[in-house]
Amino acid sequence: MNLLRASLFITLSVIALSSSLIVILQTYEHKIAFSLVDDLKLKNGELAFQSSVLIEEVQYFRNQLTLRRIAQNKLGMRPPKQNEKIFVEVIKK
Repeated sequence: MNLLRASLFITLSVIALSSSLIVILQTYEHKIAFSLVDDLKLKNGELAFQSSVLIEEVQYFRNQLTLRRIAQNKLGMRPPKQNEKIFVEVIKK
């Protein structure tokens, strides 16, 4: 009877110890996963900002191309030739 009680006590102790270790391991993995999620959220925010900047630049260049196309095709404008260019030098005192 004492042997049965001792073996039952040891078995329950091992089960309790192993389940405690599993809970600690799961808590550690949860903290790591939470940290990774926070890092990904920060990177997502940075990428969203960079994306909006790039979209704005693309729209700017698209507008410039549209203006150039309209100026050349509909208004008959052209870039000046080399002998038509005038350079103004500003000297500050």
